[in-house]
Amino acid sequence: MRKRFVATIPGTLFALLLGFTLAARAADAPAKPAGGEIDATDKAALDAAVGKDVVVVGTIKKAKWSASGKVMTVEFEDSPLLAAVFEKNKDAINTAFEGDAAKKWTGAKVKLKGKLGKYGGQAKAYADHPQIVINKADQVTLVQPAAEGEKKKD
Repeated sequence: MRKRFVATIPGTLFALLLGFTLAARAADAPAKPAGGEIDATDKAALDAAVGKDVVVVGTIKKAKWSASGKVMTVEFEDSPLLAAVFEKNKDAINTAFEGDAAKKWTGAKVKLKGKLGKYGGQAKAYADHPQIVINKADQVTLVQPAAEGEKKKD
């Protein structure tokens, strides 16, 4: 009886170690589809990816600087996703997009890279929305520029 008990300990330890290893790898796995990008309209994928570096593709419904000029809020079509550009990065972002990033982005299909978090501002309408903060111009790639008739002026 004693030999049988001793013989099962290595097997049990191996199974536990394997289980922990697989769980750790699953936690590190990117929350992205096989193509590596998340569609901005896929709320479940966005929610699953909060806290991770992501690449999101979608069409920007509206990009507008606040009246104070301290923050640009970016809203995506048919999506809870938000993006934000803060005042300290305003000049660099605008320069990279022909002097007016908000105008260039509105109506455009973009690829947006960054860490997906939750909205942390004061607007209650955006509470719990997923958000990416844009710190550098290279986080935004225009996939399809907006047609002239689609650009909205707010």
